[in-house]
Amino acid sequence: MKTIVKHSRTKSAWNVVSTTIGTKYKIAVVPYILTDDEITQTKEKNEALEHAEFISKCFNKKI
Repeated sequence: MKTIVKHSRTKSAWNVVSTTIGTKYKIAVVPYILTDDEITQTKEKNEALEHAEFISKCFNKKI
């Protein structure tokens, strides 16, 4: 199954979605916390992106 990471249009989260026809579209949702501090928010967003990319990479691995 091929997957990609996309940012949610309506929530503060990264979505792992399938690009393979005939499979479930949304595989995982990785949310992050919104804060008033820009540095903390950037850190949270980047950490969530790393987690989403790891999940996507696991699905994209060939056995």
